[in-house]
Order: sequence, then C-alpha cells, then structure tokens
Amino acid sequence: MPLVLPMLDEMVLALPPLAPGTTVCDLACGTGNAAFTVLEAYPAVHLVLLDADADLLAIAADKIGSYTADFETLQAVVSADGEPLPNGPYDVVVASLALHAIIGHDIDRAEAETRYELLFRSIREALEPGGHLIVGDHVGTLDLYRQLKAMERAGFQEVDCAWRQDDFFVAGGRVTE
Repeated sequence: MPLVLPMLDEMVLALPPLAPGTTVCDLACGTGNAAFTVLEAYPAVHLVLLDADADLLAIAADKIGSYTADFETLQAVVSADGEPLPNGPYDVVVASLALHAIIGHDIDRAEAETRYELLFRSIREALEPGGHLIVGDHVGTLDLYRQLKAMERAGFQEVDCAWRQDDFFVAGGRVTE
C-alpha cells in the first residue's frame, strides 16, 4: 500500500501542536507505525499503544521502546458499542488503518454507519475536553462523507478531511465539552 507512508505524514501534519506530556492513544496500533510517526514529530508525548493482539503490541513496544520509555501498552478489544476506550482520558487519539477493521467488512452500509457512529462515540467519551481524533484510513465499508457525518453525530466539532488521495484519507475532529 504505497499511500500509507504519505498518509502517516499527513496524520502528523493534521495534529494540533502537542505539548510535552500530551497523552496520545494509538488505537488498534498494530505494529505501532502511527505512534512512531507521532513520536518522531513530538518526542516528549506520552504514548498509549492499544491493540487486541499481544504479538502486534510486542512489535509496537519494541519499535517505540527504541525511542522513548514514556509509553504503555494496553491489550484490549475495542468494539463499536459506544463504550469509552479503556484507560482514558486521552488528549489525542490517532487511528491508522484501524477503524474499518474494527467496524468489519461484510456488513451493509446502514449497519456500517451505525457502527462508525458508536465507535466515534467510544473515542469521544475517552477524550479530554479539547481533545482531538485524527484518523488515517481508506474508504472501505462506508464512504468518507458518511464517516465524517457519523463523527459529527457522535459529538465531534470542527470535523474535516485534511488529506485525501485515491481511497486513502486523513480526517478528524475535536471535542469541545
């Protein structure tokens, strides 16, 4: 997937300025590529690597551990049920190629839209007031416009798409309350 590296760079460019100690959760972090990219730009943030797969968490921890000791790993299953992400609150949540995997692929558009809204509520509930969600993904089960609308219905403000190329995009929003 040749657009993943530019997508990760665009995710970092879409972030607000991150002060030292800002808590950033890499949701469904996989091997930690998004967290690593954030860390390169903001080396003084506190990272939380969140994934259901212990093997992927170990790979991510090795990658991040070579750069900083200010991180934690959290093995947990995240589902689109509206429950807040575990161990919040966070200042920022980043998700790279993660949300479509949590939502699932073999569902109809109406179900996908409901699941995205519930997942965005889960993320919103885990964010501090003023916190941000930055998503880098590709259009899968639900088109980008409907994902942005689901983000708005979940309570995010200033929802916008910062970058798009082919089916890949970077989008996000902010919690004001």
